Amino acid sequence: MTFYSPISTTAAAIADHDAYMAAYAKAAARAPYSYFDQHIIRTDDGCYWVADEGDYETLMADLVDRIVHSVAAGRSDEN
Repeated sequence: MTFYSPISTTAAAIADHDAYMAAYAKAAARAPYSYFDQHIIRTDDGCYWVADEGDYETLMADLVDRIVHSVAAGRSDEN
């Protein structure tokens, strides 16, 4: 069964979508040149930021719970 959620076109929803897409664009641009996954994290105030997994030895549980999307790393040293 497929569930379709209603699409909201309020100014707040549009601003949230634009902020997410900007973070996604940054993550997608960084990922091909990184050995680490890029995580898009949403903050309490509705902002999004990109964390390179390599910047943090292990992501704190609070950050892990806020990840809304991950872009896979483009490089590997496992060859």
